[in-house]
Amino acid sequence: MKNKIIYSALLLVGALFAVSCEYDETEFAKLTNNAPDPNATYYVQFKDASKDLESGVDESGNLVDIETSIVVAILGTPQSADITVNLEVDPSTTIASNMYELSSTSVTIPAGSTGGSVTMKTNTSEMPVGEKLQLVLNIDAGANTATAGTKLTYQLMRIAFCPLENGTADLAGSYASTIDLNGYGDAITATEVDGKLSISGLGVSFINNFWGEDVIAGGTITAEVAGNGVITIPRQYIYTTTYQGDPYEYEIAGTGKWTNCDAKPTLVIDYDIYYVGEDQGLASQYFPTYLASSTLGGTFTMN
Repeated sequence: MKNKIIYSALLLVGALFAVSCEYDETEFAKLTNNAPDPNATYYVQFKDASKDLESGVDESGNLVDIETSIVVAILGTPQSADITVNLEVDPSTTIASNMYELSSTSVTIPAGSTGGSVTMKTNTSEMPVGEKLQLVLNIDAGANTATAGTKLTYQLMRIAFCPLENGTADLAGSYASTIDLNGYGDAITATEVDGKLSISGLGVSFINNFWGEDVIAGGTITAEVAGNGVITIPRQYIYTTTYQGDPYEYEIAGTGKWTNCDAKPTLVIDYDIYYVGEDQGLASQYFPTYLASSTLGGTFTMN
């Protein structure tokens, strides 16, 4: 008897499925709560109506424009027809019209969809350096304009960046430590070798004074310099020390950036010193009990 009941139930489910297959997708949608309703009340507003954006620089040192999407979202049930929403520039906008472009001055929300977008892109070369400008837009959807979220305010800024006229050679020279993360600042020297920066002197005072070992060999490392201001110190040997008559080798790895807009170039270098083969650096191990920062380094200004 139990098997007969189960078999009857399976036949009933199969019959219902067969009937449901007679409906097309539109008919099925009408039986759910997700179907577009041409008579439903809806409102529109900006999504992510506030952003703070800065321009960039590519690896060759060229400006990278700010590019982002301006999204208008629907509040309520998706509609059965396209919705067109006009965008109006607010008088409080401070960015000039020649400094940016909109792909359209209206947003179309396709039928059945919950939102649509246009693209905003800056003409960064026309923008002043280091000054925040505002792009303020308003939504105009008539009676369907929401009561909130209808004003978009983007803060846009062209970062201060001065490319190297002669490549890495412009960073060659002697530097003093002007900002130090852990109080073991070093005077360093940098030379250009095959497009890379050869740096001597990093970490010597830390090893001598904090670690209590004398450097007996090494001390010069190679850093990679990118045209967009990035410095990379791949993990590599830095020096050999002696402790109670025994030699010890250490490695370094780090990151940083260079700047060239002031009267003198600066190098901001963030690094740590490692025993050969170990994953955790010395500064990381002794922070925060004995050191103020989990890395070494800071800002070095050319003399």
